[in-house]
Amino acid sequence: MKVRVKIVTKMDWPSFRNVAIQVRKALSTYCDCTIYDWTNAKPGGNILFIGTVFHQTLNFLDKFLGQSNIVFYGTTEGHSFVDEESLKVAKQIKIIAVSNFVKQMLEEIGIPVAGVVHHGLDMDDRRVDTQFHKVLKKKLKNKKMIFTASANHSRKGLDNLLCGYCLVEQEIQNTYLVLHSEPTGYYNISKIARDLKLKHLWLTNLFGKLSPSQLNAFYNLCIVYVQPSYSEGFGLPMLEAFRFNKPVIAVDAPPFNEVIEHGKSGILVPLSKITWFNSENLVLFKMHMYRAEDLAHAMLGLVTNQQQVVKMQENIQKEKHNWSVKKLYPDLLNYFT
Repeated sequence: MKVRVKIVTKMDWPSFRNVAIQVRKALSTYCDCTIYDWTNAKPGGNILFIGTVFHQTLNFLDKFLGQSNIVFYGTTEGHSFVDEESLKVAKQIKIIAVSNFVKQMLEEIGIPVAGVVHHGLDMDDRRVDTQFHKVLKKKLKNKKMIFTASANHSRKGLDNLLCGYCLVEQEIQNTYLVLHSEPTGYYNISKIARDLKLKHLWLTNLFGKLSPSQLNAFYNLCIVYVQPSYSEGFGLPMLEAFRFNKPVIAVDAPPFNEVIEHGKSGILVPLSKITWFNSENLVLFKMHMYRAEDLAHAMLGLVTNQQQVVKMQENIQKEKHNWSVKKLYPDLLNYFT
């Protein structure tokens, strides 16, 4: 008889919902898995909770203590704010970090971490919406597409992305930056773009509204993927780019350098300094800052060197299945024993 595991997360949060779906896909061979929204979850049995480790999620899990075998597959982008009560809960459950960076951040605030299981992705799911793909190709007009998919949050580095791309556009006219993001948020993207006089920028304003096969069309068509974030718990879009053998540019800091091999699967931009940003008294983001000029240099290096891109694509093709959900996520079951 298979072990039963209840996967619990915030289903209205796209990133957690997608991870829950990928985890269920990977674990279904080994156990009976059902996904529950955290508002409908009941105590009892094995619970794999997926979310950000901070006082709200830990206090939520308090009601399950003593009745359930809880593994918290957790992330954070810095130092989470935790009170004494939530810290007590954290010490009574097994917390598994999604990256070595997350493990370090949690341990620095006194939360014990039982292990690290990096995020994975189904590397074989390369379905592309053919009609949407045709529309994108027509819009791009054979230009070399640089792609970023990102929420509009303070830690996402969209200001540096646009400033860096401005320098690229001044050097090479045959480029197109597609920023799959939101119209409103921390950054006023439209104003920044106007101030920089960007000519070849498409802000989709469709973040969270596209199907996986539509989103895959962007990865399929781009030359390079840029992960401009200053802070991430992991950064799943890097793996989404790898799925289509596309090189990734990011700052040379964790967790990005846990995924990208500089010169082999992408380019790591030099870290210039570290700052901290208080996000609504929930998390103190650890911000890995870099210069827009260095980001521009990395983008220019790849869009002008097809031979280097091809070599990186070959490297990614060989190594990307190390990031498969089937290889990584079954390790989560080891923490229920």
